[in-house]
Amino acid sequence: MRSARTYYDEGKLEAALDLLRPVARDAKDNLELGFWLQDLEWERAEQMGQETEPLVTAYGQRAQSDPTPASLILAARLLEGAEALAMLESALELDRNHAWAHYTRAHVLLGERQLADRWPAAHAALSRALELDPSHLRARHLEAWILAQEGNVAQASVALERWLEQTLGDPRVAHAERLEAEVDLALMWVRQGLAEEAEALLLTHAGQEVGRARRLAVLAVAQHEQGRVEASLDTARRAELADPAALLPIVQQALLHGQRKDDDRAQKRWQEVVDAAAHQGDLAGLLQSVRARVSLEDPRPPDPEHENGAEN
Repeated sequence: MRSARTYYDEGKLEAALDLLRPVARDAKDNLELGFWLQDLEWERAEQMGQETEPLVTAYGQRAQSDPTPASLILAARLLEGAEALAMLESALELDRNHAWAHYTRAHVLLGERQLADRWPAAHAALSRALELDPSHLRARHLEAWILAQEGNVAQASVALERWLEQTLGDPRVAHAERLEAEVDLALMWVRQGLAEEAEALLLTHAGQEVGRARRLAVLAVAQHEQGRVEASLDTARRAELADPAALLPIVQQALLHGQRKDDDRAQKRWQEVVDAAAHQGDLAGLLQSVRARVSLEDPRPPDPEHENGAEN
């Protein structure tokens, strides 16, 4: 796994797959390995411009011909909604104490936005997974994410710090995933008034190409929180150059221009947010678009104590 992780982090996807496939065949119940192999197979299909439906079918057929908790969980992971939940229930009928089944059920439930009780149901499933396996890395990461989504930033940051400590040097976790988690942690620190600490953490990754745009956007927010408007504006511009399609750097620039009383530039940037969000079609883009429209209707600069680029 460590050799395969090294290959993957170097961008050698085929080499990583060649190492993992025979190991996975001999360790069918190892779901950490199974999840990772499945992720790489999916990524390879997308890179090759291939349909992913054959992959879904293959895992489904495997679960039908050899219905074990592991095969059913892997098949469910590629499905959605009622199909996925039914597959996971079949896995739990075989083993009610399977931590991976409960973890995957929590993950599926969180994606079912039409279910009124999805949050408490996902909570219950995740709690059961952690009760059965307190060291379950994926469940611990999901725990931190849920806490952050619920606004419990202090507990979320503690959970994420613990996860980062536990996964240091662990081949089960990609370098890019840890880097993204550290950016998440920095944003949590900003929201707790620890902007200097957040900036110091982000600067440890200076020069990294992975996740550069988002890291710079959060760095701009941390600098803004310290009252360094010009530095924040420069960093937000660099974040936009790294990913011109990202909304957060443009939002941050609009806020900063407004704070500098440069209303024309602020209005221009807010209009760009509206225009860009119209093509994204996701919830985050919608929220930023609403925010931009409000600012266009009321061009007064926001109160820096109540507004910053950290939201969404």
